[in-house]
Amino acid sequence: MHAALGVRPTGFRAPGYTMTDDLLDAIQASGLTYDSSVFPCPPYYAAKAARLLRMKLGGQSSRAILDTPRVLRAPTTPYRVGRPYWTPGTGLLEMPIQVAGPLRLPFIGTSLSMLGPSAARLLTRSLIGAPFVNLELHGVDFLEARDVPSVPSALQPDLRVPLRRKLETFAAVLALLREHGYALLRLDEAARAFS
Repeated sequence: MHAALGVRPTGFRAPGYTMTDDLLDAIQASGLTYDSSVFPCPPYYAAKAARLLRMKLGGQSSRAILDTPRVLRAPTTPYRVGRPYWTPGTGLLEMPIQVAGPLRLPFIGTSLSMLGPSAARLLTRSLIGAPFVNLELHGVDFLEARDVPSVPSALQPDLRVPLRRKLETFAAVLALLREHGYALLRLDEAARAFS
């Protein structure tokens, strides 16, 4: 990453948002200063659990790991991790994956692109006033089906959304946040502000 972007990673994000206390200990021991893996999102958790169950019942295997349901009780704003990691304490800084509203709906690039500009702005409005909004984007959020024909859209339904529409959605979300005084920062910059 440093060679490509000129920025050294100072944080960590676990694949599949699955975390453990031991992994957090290793992250901190490695010299990283924050984590952004905890995703206290009931709809995401339920969808992942259902998908893994369907695969198992269909005789398919998966290397995906389902986090403990207790992660759904984690704070939704940055906090120092305790033991267990979904409770506040004095450990590593956690910048949780963003959820919105009382239902803790997922506020990530994939779900926003599926909503489209109007609904994404509505979801964004539920976060106005929060001290921090963590908009997580994956590389796939900037792709469409023709870019990766080998990936079935059933596995990645947001690939059916045209890139133009995705970009309109992200622009609408960012414009609304900026209208309400939010600064656009990289996650490492935001983590320094919370440290």
